[in-house]
Amino acid sequence: MAPQVTSPVRSLAHDVWRAFAHPGRAWGYLRGGALLARHAGLPLAEVLRYRRELRDDQEFKAHLERSMGDVHYVFPGATALYVVVRAIKPRVIVETGVASGISSAHILRALAANGAGTLHSIDLPNVQQGSVLPAGRTSGWIVPDSLRGRWQLRLGDTRDLLPDLLGTLGQVDLFLHDSDHSYENMVFEFERAFPRLAPGGLLMSDDTHLHTAWDDFCAKHGLRPTRVGSLGVTRKDGRR
Repeated sequence: MAPQVTSPVRSLAHDVWRAFAHPGRAWGYLRGGALLARHAGLPLAEVLRYRRELRDDQEFKAHLERSMGDVHYVFPGATALYVVVRAIKPRVIVETGVASGISSAHILRALAANGAGTLHSIDLPNVQQGSVLPAGRTSGWIVPDSLRGRWQLRLGDTRDLLPDLLGTLGQVDLFLHDSDHSYENMVFEFERAFPRLAPGGLLMSDDTHLHTAWDDFCAKHGLRPTRVGSLGVTRKDGRR
């Protein structure tokens, strides 16, 4: 299902108006897009186009707005996830940490627009401070029913489930860490996922500012420890 968007001319006109009305915000918007383009190895024009596409997706935006009243955390990297998935067209994505499902919903919306790909998620509910599920809700409850066909959700500890999942999948195009953010767990997940990344695949992690796990792992493997805000983004060498 393709996103329902406004016309490109109208959308571009809105961007121009926003740049004049809020120059500081417009600069931040362009700088964030430029960082994502550079770190993910994508053309800037493509990054901006997919950011605009998501912003103009009225149906998806309305669904999120109806749901967010029950969610007491934000995920600033959600737009970046959508853009990356739309741009690199991954066939296999692994995500650890779901909570209410903001990141999962954005990934699945992008996969739906691509018309291909599967998201494999692992979640152990209510263990991450600040991401506790609302009463009576289950992991990923925000994800619309229409997007769940490309989603495989497993409940449990990543230390128990991730090695077997990666072994079953064989190769992964994009890996996102967003579960327990302890130093030990982040390094555990990076070390398990990186060998399974396809050449040129992306390794991503939320909350890389909390300690040095991201920087230490990237240094060990000769990767650039780049960030867009607190979202770590690095690409595996195409020859590995």
